[in-house]
Amino acid sequence: MKKIIALLLAAMMVVGMFAACGNTNAPAETEAPAAQETEAPAETEAQVTEVTLKVWAPQEDQVNEDSWLIQVQKQFEAAHPEYKITWQNGVCPEGDAAAMVTADPAAAADVYMFANDQLGTLLQAGALAKLGGSYLEQVQTDVSATYVNTVTSTDGNVYGFPVAPNTWFMYYNKELVGDADLTSLESILEKGKVAFELKNSWYLPAFFFAAGGTLFGETGADAAAGVNFGGEIGLNATNAVLDLLANPNFVVDGDGYGNAGLKDGTVAAYFSGSWDYAGLYEALGEDLGAVAAPTVMMDGAPAQLKAYAGSKAVGVNPNAKNMKAAMQFAAFLASSDSQLLRFQLRNITPAVTALAENADVAASIVAVAESNTMAYTSVAQPTIAEMNPVWGPVGTFGTNLAEGAVTADNVQESVDALDAQLNGGI
Repeated sequence: MKKIIALLLAAMMVVGMFAACGNTNAPAETEAPAAQETEAPAETEAQVTEVTLKVWAPQEDQVNEDSWLIQVQKQFEAAHPEYKITWQNGVCPEGDAAAMVTADPAAAADVYMFANDQLGTLLQAGALAKLGGSYLEQVQTDVSATYVNTVTSTDGNVYGFPVAPNTWFMYYNKELVGDADLTSLESILEKGKVAFELKNSWYLPAFFFAAGGTLFGETGADAAAGVNFGGEIGLNATNAVLDLLANPNFVVDGDGYGNAGLKDGTVAAYFSGSWDYAGLYEALGEDLGAVAAPTVMMDGAPAQLKAYAGSKAVGVNPNAKNMKAAMQFAAFLASSDSQLLRFQLRNITPAVTALAENADVAASIVAVAESNTMAYTSVAQPTIAEMNPVWGPVGTFGTNLAEGAVTADNVQESVDALDAQLNGGI
C-alpha cells in the first residue's frame, strides 16, 4: 500500500513540473484555442418560414398598392421578418362572407372580413376560430363591451376582431333642421319630410325596441327567451307608427327616395348608414348633418328609437394551414394603427375606443353619429341561428303597415299574429 501511495505522489510531481514548464513562456493574456468545441457557433441569420396567406376583403380595400389591405400587408411583412409571405387576396364583401366561406370552408380564405350577423352561420360551418390569450385580450381591451358582444357566441367565446360599427343613424339637412329639433322625430317632421324604411326589417324594430321589446333576451343570445314584440309592447310600437303614417311629412322610404330627397332639398331627414356619406357630402357639403336616432312619441311620452348594434369584423378560418401567421395577421389588421389608416383612406369609423379621441375621427360627423348610436341608442343585433326566421315576418309586418293593411281597427289582431309567427316558428 505504501508503495502505491509513493508512486502516485511521484507521478503528481512530474505532472506539476511539466505544467510549470509549460507556463514559462505563456503570454500575459492567454488566448483561447483556435477551435474549441464548447464555444457558441458564429451568429447566423434568423430562420425564415415560407407561408401562404389567403385573405378576403372588400374590393374597395384592395384597389391598388395604396389601398388599405395592401399597405397593412406590407407593414405586417416588415414587422414579421421571420415570414416570407405569399399573399393570395380575394374580393369578398363583409355581407357576403357567410355565403362565400361556408360554400367550402376548407378552401376559403385563412383571414376574412364579415358582418357580425353571420356569426352563427359561420360557426355552424366550422369556419371561425375562437380567440384566446393575447388575441382575446386585444379585443377586450381595444373595444367596448357593445362591440365584444357582437362577436361573442352563445358559448361565451369570442370569434372575431371588430374593426367597424354596423348600424344606422339619421342624416339631415342643416338648412331645414335646427339643433334644437334633433332629439324629437315630431319636431323634425314640423320642419320637413322625414323618410324611414318601414318595410325594411333592419329598421322597423327600432319602434319595438323603443317600446321595451327584446329579441332573445337582453344580449340577443338567449334563444329560449324568444321575441318580445307582442302584447302592450307591440301595441304601443304599432300605434306610434300608425300615428306617424297619418302625418303627410312622414314618408315610407325605398328605392333611394330618402337619399335623393335629402340631396335635392325635398327631404329634411332620413335614416341610413356610413355607406351613403360620400354621395351626400358631395351634394350638401357642410349643410349635411348626422346624429343618432331621435325619440318618438309613444303612449303619450317620448321613447328612444334604437338601431341594431352590429359590427364588421376580421375572422380567422380554423382550416388555415398557417394558423399562427393567420391569427397574427388578423390581429394586426384589426390593430389601432390599421383601423386609423382605414379611416384615413375610406372614412370607415374605427371600432377601437381610444381612436374616438383622435382629432380627425372626432371631427367626422359620421364617426360621432355611429359611436353615439353604438353607445347609447342601440340594441345588440342577435347572431344566433334562431334570428333567421325573424327577418321575413318583421319585414312583411312593415310592408302591411306601409300599405294600409294594418290599421287602428285591426292593430290588436295584427300584433297578435306577428307575435305568434315570430315565436311559433322558433
